[in-house]
Amino acid sequence: MDEITIDMSSTIHGSRAVSSCTSCMARELIKYKDIKFNLLYFDYKFQTEKYLRPIGNQCREKVIPVPYKLLIPVWERFSWPYLETITSECDVLYVNEFYFPPAKSASVLATVHGLAYKMIPEKILPHVVQSLDEGLSYILNHADYLVAVSETTKKELIRHVGVAPERIYVVTHGVNKQFRQRKKQQGVWERLNDIYGVNRSYILYVGAIGIHKNIMGILSAYEKLSSKVSIDLVLGGPPDSAWDSAHQFVNEHKLSDCVHFLGHVYETENLVDLYNGADLFVFPSFYEGWTSPPLEAMACGTPVITSNCSSLPETVGDAAIKVDPNNTEELASEMERVLSDKTLQSELIKKGFDHVALHTWEKAASKLIKVFADIQKRDPWKRQG
Repeated sequence: MDEITIDMSSTIHGSRAVSSCTSCMARELIKYKDIKFNLLYFDYKFQTEKYLRPIGNQCREKVIPVPYKLLIPVWERFSWPYLETITSECDVLYVNEFYFPPAKSASVLATVHGLAYKMIPEKILPHVVQSLDEGLSYILNHADYLVAVSETTKKELIRHVGVAPERIYVVTHGVNKQFRQRKKQQGVWERLNDIYGVNRSYILYVGAIGIHKNIMGILSAYEKLSSKVSIDLVLGGPPDSAWDSAHQFVNEHKLSDCVHFLGHVYETENLVDLYNGADLFVFPSFYEGWTSPPLEAMACGTPVITSNCSSLPETVGDAAIKVDPNNTEELASEMERVLSDKTLQSELIKKGFDHVALHTWEKAASKLIKVFADIQKRDPWKRQG
């Protein structure tokens, strides 16, 4: 196999999810000693310097000291500068973001993380929909082949975007090994109290506080549950489109003493503690292309309730309870059932551990290596037709 370039810029500029999957995948890929990898960063502030380290003769790292945001409009408008002017030897460019240097001769493999902005545009802010649509258009015009993060996303690319099936590969994500069950729960609770002021049993949600994530459905179900069960609700994630309405709901229903908004949880170890401390993890999102939080919760030994739509059944298999995200009565009922049934809790925890074992980054990287090999047997899609 020839040289593979991995665009690592999303580890600096991307969301937590994209940054994490890029770094986890790259970490496993570079273990393949018979392949030459180039790790490429667009980083004018040299933020990457603290991460760079010797990683073997088969892998090189290159930092381009140019602002990533400045390059995007140039790439969009002029389809230049070419990848080949940046890195001399490259047969395949693998990217996890919307924007990347156009390639003149190399094949480009670009990841599509989901199509929420096409499937549920009414639940996403209009300017975000427009931005994501423009990003997808760039991928379709400049990438040769696509990695869909789920079979669901592949089907949606074919049905709703018109992408040829033979242009798409499916590689699902793994779970970061940092997510694990803690041996010392007392230490977990001490840290949760010190950092977040959380000192009572709680239900957990992790993700953006956005309309598309069904935050208002979680709060509505919790409000129904709170009259029957004494338990808090912890929402860990950055402000998004539901932030103001969520706070208004909490204030109007006098829930501010038991609903905790943590904001962005930056440290992975803090997130591991949050999963470990929770009695239940809820994730009734309206749409996901593929998402890690339900699997991260399972890896930490926490029962999971999620949605029965989009890729979520594919993501969790039979290891979680699945509900209609539009039915808050059903969500509240299932939350109460899990919290009150120790046998069910144990069953979900065991199934969760078994299911997570199927989704490792080692397996994801192994599948991607086969994709690279297949692409190198094919002409770049841009040259076809």
